Amino acid sequence: MSHTASHTWLSNETREFEAWARVRDMMVYVAPKSPFTPRTFGAWITHRLAWMEEERGRIFRQAMARQAIEKGWREQVQVGPVLGGKKLLDGLALVLARETIWAPRRGYHSIHSFAPWPSYEELKHEGDDRNKSGYSRFPPLPRGRGNETVNWKQRAPIKQYRFDEVGRPVLDTTSVRIQDLEGEILRLVGGALLAELGWLTAISLHRED
Repeated sequence: MSHTASHTWLSNETREFEAWARVRDMMVYVAPKSPFTPRTFGAWITHRLAWMEEERGRIFRQAMARQAIEKGWREQVQVGPVLGGKKLLDGLALVLARETIWAPRRGYHSIHSFAPWPSYEELKHEGDDRNKSGYSRFPPLPRGRGNETVNWKQRAPIKQYRFDEVGRPVLDTTSVRIQDLEGEILRLVGGALLAELGWLTAISLHRED
């Protein structure tokens, strides 16, 4: 059985028509009601020309960018000033406009109490040592300046702004409601049963705390 290696010549118009026929037959199942599918061969040619023009522009832009990089040309990116150059001298945070220690340094001393950066020992105590003791790491408290011979624990903390407080437990309405429920349980069930179950001691200790 012999085989030939001959190729059948097809014109460009025939190839485009066959490509459109494949897309047309496929779109009958994929998107039969799509308004973007070329319905005629002329619409297909228009679509192909628009796509080829867009692809040519993309390739041209890539070539120009590559040439600029090779020649060392760089497009200068214009960076505007922060907040349009507006000067905020109220000492409030740029986010949410709250009182905070995280204020621009140029207006820091005139508005806020200045706290120096914590020492290595303080950072280690509040970080690694707390973690080893089973507690979570915690940012060191801002403390006032003191004599170099005074231990950092002896320097009084500077009162924090509400925005800067981290990890402080807040008694919400849910906790208050739970305490009210404990009082109702004690009144309705009775102290004898709660004492037998061991709950009366727990409630008493919770109230003392």
